[in-house]
Amino acid sequence: MASRKEKIKFNLRRLKGFISTLLSSKKATVGIGIIIFFAIMALGAPLIAPHHPVLDFYVGGRFAVPTWYETLTGDPQSHNMLLLTEEQQDFNTPQSLKEWKIFTQSKDVDIQYVSTLGHPHPGCLAITYRRDYTIPSIKPTEVTVTLYKNFSYPYKKPPQRFLYYIKMFIKGTTEHQIDKLKTTLDVPVQIKVFIERHENETSKTYDLLWYLYQFKSEEPIPREAESPTDEWVPTFPENLDSNYIRGFLVVNGTQKGVKLTNEIFTKPSNYTIGIELTFIDYNKRKNVETTVLIDNLNFRIYGTAYGLLGTDHYGRDVFSQLVYGSQLSLLIGLLSAALSVVLGLIIGMISAYAGKVVDQILMRFTDALLVIPGLPLLLVLVAVMGPTIWNLILILGFLGWMGFARTVRSQVLSLKERPFVEAAKAVGAGSFHIIFRHILPNVISLAYIALATSVPSAIISEAALSWLGFYDPTVMTWGRMLHDSQQPGGIEKWWWIVPPGLCIALVSLSFILIGQAMDEILNPKLRKRY
Repeated sequence: MASRKEKIKFNLRRLKGFISTLLSSKKATVGIGIIIFFAIMALGAPLIAPHHPVLDFYVGGRFAVPTWYETLTGDPQSHNMLLLTEEQQDFNTPQSLKEWKIFTQSKDVDIQYVSTLGHPHPGCLAITYRRDYTIPSIKPTEVTVTLYKNFSYPYKKPPQRFLYYIKMFIKGTTEHQIDKLKTTLDVPVQIKVFIERHENETSKTYDLLWYLYQFKSEEPIPREAESPTDEWVPTFPENLDSNYIRGFLVVNGTQKGVKLTNEIFTKPSNYTIGIELTFIDYNKRKNVETTVLIDNLNFRIYGTAYGLLGTDHYGRDVFSQLVYGSQLSLLIGLLSAALSVVLGLIIGMISAYAGKVVDQILMRFTDALLVIPGLPLLLVLVAVMGPTIWNLILILGFLGWMGFARTVRSQVLSLKERPFVEAAKAVGAGSFHIIFRHILPNVISLAYIALATSVPSAIISEAALSWLGFYDPTVMTWGRMLHDSQQPGGIEKWWWIVPPGLCIALVSLSFILIGQAMDEILNPKLRKRY
């Protein structure tokens, strides 16, 4: 027991001395400092990065510049705007109705809050047109209800994109059934979604959606529901998303070909967004009723500037990608380097100690792998096995051990002829005992150095594969960021390209500096410098 404690104390003193000597090296201090910085970035990614690097699309406009770009260049930019919170847009509480103004001149319209129905959460606005039987008339009656909200746009530059959110469910008395899925309403509803710009005493109205609903929604809506129904009229993204609107836009009753964001948001001004419902009452022969349920109503503006590093071609946050990329790049570099060092250490020791046929077979296999071009072999294996992170780690690890194996073999060939190995054999020590107790401790320093110097190679190999398109689509790495920057319009965004390239260079440099410092400490020929 005492002997074991003494051995542990001795090893701890050796470790402490090694660390102290390593930290006395300026190279090692700089390298360790860089690694600590990126390790903190990787471990704190969920706290540092505001968005998921792959799945959070359109947190800002496409190719948005960083927020500091405006200050640096003096070029005015626009920023994100969201008129309502998620709770307000979902009408989760009756108080959320106060965010909207409702106007109608008809006494046949009833407006109320419904707490049991909604999409995607319970709670919605119900606008009901109800009329009792009257004397038949040839001319239909049109009743209009306008739901609107005023806001101010403060930026000098138009936004990159805007998006209208709206969900509706329509029900009411019906006239006759056309087929199993379509039943005509006694009172169809004409729905118009619009934006209105106010300038001095004048205003311009832009109609984004105009549609006449003659049929009730396909599935009947329950009167009392404990959970929201999914059978809601879908949003029309091609009409309510400025990126999808093509052709002509109706401006004050005339058609005009425009880029929507540049036409509507020309300068700082006051605006109104709204929905206009027109109930068209044809049937005077009976009591009629039509109800429009409205939920998930909001208006979002995506600016031309966002975050510390802007956005990519899908509107994803580049800063979040950079932060989360540190996790995967370090993981790939460390694990694949560790795998290659372990394989090289085992194969090199076995080959040198066993000798003869075993040595010939292992070394010829090593030579065969060394002469095969590395990048083409990587591309073929990744294409066959699939570009997942774990496949990439295995491939890089299994293809990176050959050089280190030959280094270990040459060292073991010398060690096995030393007197202490011959003495161990003379007292009857077995091969495994000699390898693990006498040879391994004398070559382990090579493993430390090889581990430090192999990480940059693995990180750069992953970056090269990702840059060529062989990346795991579920995660973000620095190499994938460089690949994505090749999109049309992205190559000129230097704040998208420089940071991941600089991070790859810094991490690689840090491990190289540590490897050189360890070599100066552990290599007897260089140890005199200390």
